[in-house]
Amino acid sequence: MADSRLEDHPDAAETQPDDAPQQMVYRRAPKIAPFLVTGGVLGFVIACFWVPLQGTSIEGYSQAQTLGFLGAVCAVVGITIAALIWLVLDRRSKRSTATVYARRTDDPTTADIALTEDDYSEWSQFQQRQRETEAYRLRKAEAKAAAKTKKRHNRK
Repeated sequence: MADSRLEDHPDAAETQPDDAPQQMVYRRAPKIAPFLVTGGVLGFVIACFWVPLQGTSIEGYSQAQTLGFLGAVCAVVGITIAALIWLVLDRRSKRSTATVYARRTDDPTTADIALTEDDYSEWSQFQQRQRETEAYRLRKAEAKAAAKTKKRHNRK
């Protein structure tokens, strides 16, 4: 559970000065890639132990062919189980969210968590895109409502 996700808090004010703290929601979430890789590898390892235990009981197929087939099947099963475990842990991590307040600082010793300039600019760009998207949706909804009102007015 090394990935941390910060999201805009919906109640945060739209226009804030640069030095004002920004309200964000923080939660620790697991990364999916390590779960899937581990599940696939464990599934293949299980197949590697299972095939020699079967011996040569499967007629017409060599042990390498059997290992290839069972390795692929067990890897897919392992990946599926790992994905389900990840999903449960991800849902569980949503329960432990915390609201944090972040303020930009140039002195890393005064910061609780020091971010690089790239991290901060990436986060700022993300927030800006979110605000633009929300403003676009609001304008679109207002235009739709105005068109609906105009249409009703023209019927009368």
